[in-house]
Amino acid sequence: MTAPDAGLHLSISNVSKRFGATTVLEDIHLGMAKGELVTLLGPSGCGKTTLLRVVAGLTHPDTGRVELAGRDITRAPPYKRNVGVVFQSYALFPHLDVAGNVGFGLKLRGLPKADIASAVHRALSLVHLERYADRPIRALSGGQQQRVALARAIAVEPSVILFDEALSALDRKLREAMQSELRHLLTQIGATAIFVTHDQEEALTMSDRVAVMYKGRIDQLADPRTLYDQPATAFALSFVGQSLSLKGKVVSSDADGSVVETSAGPLRVPRRFLRGSSVIVATRPEHVTLTAGDNTLTGTVVGATFQGSRSLVEIDAAGTRLTAEMPGRCTLPERGETVIFSWPLSETLSFSGEEHA
Repeated sequence: MTAPDAGLHLSISNVSKRFGATTVLEDIHLGMAKGELVTLLGPSGCGKTTLLRVVAGLTHPDTGRVELAGRDITRAPPYKRNVGVVFQSYALFPHLDVAGNVGFGLKLRGLPKADIASAVHRALSLVHLERYADRPIRALSGGQQQRVALARAIAVEPSVILFDEALSALDRKLREAMQSELRHLLTQIGATAIFVTHDQEEALTMSDRVAVMYKGRIDQLADPRTLYDQPATAFALSFVGQSLSLKGKVVSSDADGSVVETSAGPLRVPRRFLRGSSVIVATRPEHVTLTAGDNTLTGTVVGATFQGSRSLVEIDAAGTRLTAEMPGRCTLPERGETVIFSWPLSETLSFSGEEHA
């Protein structure tokens, strides 16, 4: 077993979990510094919520170790972990008012009433709900209820706060506003936090680092810009952001890279592969232009969508549907028009065809 790093605030080492014959988590390693926000991002069933539950003490791992603030909490019950959790459903008590909900955890700890009142007021002030202390929960909007759940987690001054799809119940506009507000608040109080989501935009907006999970493992752990610009695997590429990708075989290779023959034509990649290897060649849509360049292909326009600051052009290249992102005010090609398009070699990504995609 790998020894935990003593300099980390939260250390997850060699954690695995099975439910019957199904492996839900496999040899997970994740270390977090104090005050860091890491998002677990991935599709349903990838293990992100199970990992969150392991940290919260709601699920015990079959193997591995969890340390928080230098203390082994692998088998500790939830109430002895000093961990705050904000659930997707908020899990608020309808028979208690706002202050009663926020102070519930403090009351369980047996704190004096004056201390509870002070902590509740501080927590509600942080989420701008101090005027709502005596309101019934049912009288609040969804966004306000989400803030109450956050205030309850903050009030106990936890060592780490866990968010399980905490913003998913909000409408898009409120959700985007809360992302920015929540990120600012967590930075303000210096909270260490783990955020679970399947929403890639939310992950890129909120996080110091993102752990992309796939089939119970961490596929890539990186800061948002690195994750987007330099995905380590074909799955990370496909799951985070839009991408243009083609499969092919390597027909030649030299010191500067390889040439991959695809159904749409030959493409150059700045990476050496063995001749005959299966390779996925990719780029991001914003790097594609409707001109000749390093990697040039020809295709037929099947659709174009104006989206304000950008326009998306769908192109059929020998049976493969690809997307090019154009500036919003550019003149768009007509449906059925044959176009030449390309992207720079420097913005070309490549992955072994044997990797999961």
